[in-house]
Amino acid sequence: LCVDFSWDCSLLVSGSADKTIKIWGLDFGDCHRSLQAHTDSVSCIRFQPKTHYFLSAGKDGVLKYWDADRFEQVQQLPGHRGSVWGLDVAPDGGEVVSGGQD
Repeated sequence: LCVDFSWDCSLLVSGSADKTIKIWGLDFGDCHRSLQAHTDSVSCIRFQPKTHYFLSAGKDGVLKYWDADRFEQVQQLPGHRGSVWGLDVAPDGGEVVSGGQD
């Protein structure tokens, strides 16, 4: 349902209707890891500029912050009461905006 490139084009993250996030290496096109990410479809995914950190959002209404190098969730950001349909990160990486059903 969603994809994004890392700033250095070494990684790609993809979010899926099966509730998972996959982290892909672009040097050989292999899947480094598949993460059980959300309790419903992953609808948005976006890297933080100049890092290998990224955010995901889903139909479960949750935003999550991830470290793509360590394959782990760093933080969960509550706030939505419905599905999240849009997500973006400011060019300086300092702010995140999301929009959804609520």
